[in-house]
Amino acid sequence: MCSETVTSLQETLTVKEIKNILNIGTNAAYNLIHSRSFPVVKVGHSYRIPKESFYTWLNSSHVANY
Repeated sequence: MCSETVTSLQETLTVKEIKNILNIGTNAAYNLIHSRSFPVVKVGHSYRIPKESFYTWLNSSHVANY
């Protein structure tokens, strides 16, 4: 399976992807995922953010206070 297909099938985002999508720094990205604005799953030492809930949050007009 090519990496492009795998990427399109992924249902979660990484902190790095959140950082790139929002064009924010690493500290801001970690502050955001700890703000409880959307669900976050910790897997070992990594965090995964469900795409659907992240994009729902992003498309709403909520302000994240972190």
